[in-house]
Amino acid sequence: MRIKSTACFFLSILGQIVYSQLLITEVYYNTPYNEKLYFNKTVNGVLTGELMDARKHHRGEFIEIYNYSDKDVNLKNWYLKDLLKTFWLPEKIIKKGEFMVIAYSTLPYNTTIFSEHFSTTAGKENQIIYQDDIILRNKREEIILGYSFNRTNLLNKSKYSWEFQAEPSSNFIKNIYQNPSQFYSFNSLQYNPTTYPNGKYEATPNPLAATYVPTTQSYDEIIKDDFQQYYSYLDWSDNVNTLVDKICSLSIEKVSQSPNGSYTNNGSSCFSYDSAGNLVTGGGCNGASTPSSGTPGVSSDELELIKNNIIISPNPTKASDSYNVTITWNGPALNKINNIQIFNSSGTTVYGFSPGTGVNTTTFNLQNQLPGAFVANFILNTGQIVSKNILKW
Repeated sequence: MRIKSTACFFLSILGQIVYSQLLITEVYYNTPYNEKLYFNKTVNGVLTGELMDARKHHRGEFIEIYNYSDKDVNLKNWYLKDLLKTFWLPEKIIKKGEFMVIAYSTLPYNTTIFSEHFSTTAGKENQIIYQDDIILRNKREEIILGYSFNRTNLLNKSKYSWEFQAEPSSNFIKNIYQNPSQFYSFNSLQYNPTTYPNGKYEATPNPLAATYVPTTQSYDEIIKDDFQQYYSYLDWSDNVNTLVDKICSLSIEKVSQSPNGSYTNNGSSCFSYDSAGNLVTGGGCNGASTPSSGTPGVSSDELELIKNNIIISPNPTKASDSYNVTITWNGPALNKINNIQIFNSSGTTVYGFSPGTGVNTTTFNLQNQLPGAFVANFILNTGQIVSKNILKW
């Protein structure tokens, strides 16, 4: 395929939108194979009117992607989509600085090994993915590479599109399987921002290689805004118990002592500890600060109301916020919280606060803490605990 004039052809190439670890670097869409889904069956040179499946249609078509981040990427939850269908990539690792080809072939039978079409890819089968959902149409098409956190909200990352005013001439070569080197006779679309917008984007196909190789970038820098955008609404409460069990697993030995001598109050003392083993209150059993034995707790519905009225913002916290975190509580939570404790991923307390009557806010800073998840425990005046998570990115 040759570009003859801009009047008959429109090509839009967006190799990288924003925050993408992967991008499309090459598209080969107008192949020498018969690109008809069906053809009329002939018997002794006479058309029978019966349509036969052209099993080798669109053979040789491929989309090449490249991981330009500094970390390996799992392709699970990544997708390719054209104007009609979406193909979800398999759970497969594309290594940093590695190309991968998504090639068309009828599945699960009659699969033609891609290297039989493009001999330069021989020995690189681990970098080839076969699919039969995406068919690259010659006249008009749009190919998008993207990612989804939940397969509902699709994040488009890289896009190629083209459109002709009329169907391009066929590249069909009869019996091309006898001389597959002819696949290299027709140009592919290739990504090269150094020549955009006036450069020539067509060149001899070079799957699993490239004339222009994108510059390596930090994986963490690439994806951080995606995480902030799509995870900031979470309070992590659904998974907090699992998180605490895994990263704050503590076993506190129960110790009792009977000191010698004579003491008032019969030498007894009452203590209250939170789930992390930190002393909340202590003193004589009759001390006003210590809840009496058997103090009834609030119901699960009331706990949920209290939890919903505790707001952590911003969450996640980031450099643009100077890593400041503000916690506020109102309504059913007001005057119900005796103590607030923040733990890092190793179970170490990084902040503690005991609000007085009428106090409903506190602010602290995570500047000197490593990025990750933090557990916020809210110890109620009933001794019950409400937990939420805070993410520092």
